[in-house]
Amino acid sequence: MLKTLFDHFSVLYHAILPKSPNIAADHALKQEEEIYKKSGKLTYRNACISCAASLKRRPAPDSLLHDSVGTEADLSTRAEARKSRKALRLTSEHLEPYLMSLDELTAWGYLVDVPEGPGGTEPHLEGKIAKCERCTQPFLVKRREEADECIHHWGKPYTTKVNGEKTRLYNCCSRPVADSEGCTHGPHVFYESSAADLHARHAFSLLQPASPEPKRTALDVAAMDCEMVYSTGGMRVARVSVVDGAGLQVFDEFVRMDEGVEIIDYITRFSGITPENYATAVLPLAAIRRSLDALIDAHTILIGHALDNDLKTLRIVHHRCVDTVVLFPHRMGAPYRRSLKDLVREHLGSLIQTDSTVGHSSVEDAAATLDLVRHFIINKPPPKPDASSS
Repeated sequence: MLKTLFDHFSVLYHAILPKSPNIAADHALKQEEEIYKKSGKLTYRNACISCAASLKRRPAPDSLLHDSVGTEADLSTRAEARKSRKALRLTSEHLEPYLMSLDELTAWGYLVDVPEGPGGTEPHLEGKIAKCERCTQPFLVKRREEADECIHHWGKPYTTKVNGEKTRLYNCCSRPVADSEGCTHGPHVFYESSAADLHARHAFSLLQPASPEPKRTALDVAAMDCEMVYSTGGMRVARVSVVDGAGLQVFDEFVRMDEGVEIIDYITRFSGITPENYATAVLPLAAIRRSLDALIDAHTILIGHALDNDLKTLRIVHHRCVDTVVLFPHRMGAPYRRSLKDLVREHLGSLIQTDSTVGHSSVEDAAATLDLVRHFIINKPPPKPDASSS
């Protein structure tokens, strides 16, 4: 019967066998052991036949993380884990122990105070000189239709071995980092990180104080993600998505650029923003912030992945934050951060951001971030109480 199971796994896994040649044999052995432990002499054969029939009914996987990959016990375990996550509505009681301190917020790049001055005094740098984030050369900031061409690599460098020697390659084209010529043509763009510069483009502000119950409409817990584009005012938010503690979408809006600010590059490969969907944007950031006031306030616990970036692009200063880059730290420690895509693959056994042609979805990313925190709460022991408080 082992041969029968192996044959059925081999047929099921035909598309992924090149990536993992031993997977059919490994899963056949594991499946046969599961059946043997649960069956008697009289039921073993029928259990194997029934299992083989169920394998035939499974959809063929196209990746090692597909729901069809695994033994019957594997599939059952994953289904139970998904069910447990979906059943968990995150509350402030779950998350209070994991709120970042002001020192932690600062260490991870969050702004903890609103910068001085009125803000918004210089919304854009059109017609001025800036440093291109892509090629590092100074350039004159121009709107999209007038922008000068920049030859660059859109990917990131990574280390690998070539002929036994370590070398750095770009993941966009596999060319050596030492090769100065880029692989992509696009406009020059700039990125700003200093609080003063960001405040000058659009003013930061705190979230509204929490209203007294029962008038309060804001959520206790919300997960948030933003998509951004390059503009004459630097990198600016173009889409905002929010899900509640149960994972339900409660907000998803495209954001118009502020008056006088023009988009230079939609970076659709990453943002998912296209000229077509951006054309549906009605509200600028100030109006989006007013809309968000009904959903999040100063008491709301905000969840995100590298949430500091989302809060900066929204020009929000907030102190009640749970960040998955902190809950799931990089093996090399701060300031290194693991990608959301890798964390979801490792801890949830799922794939996100799979189509590089259409870019990311902030709704998908916000929901995935919430699921990661659910997974953390279910599987991690509560933090030890502070000895000084006992």
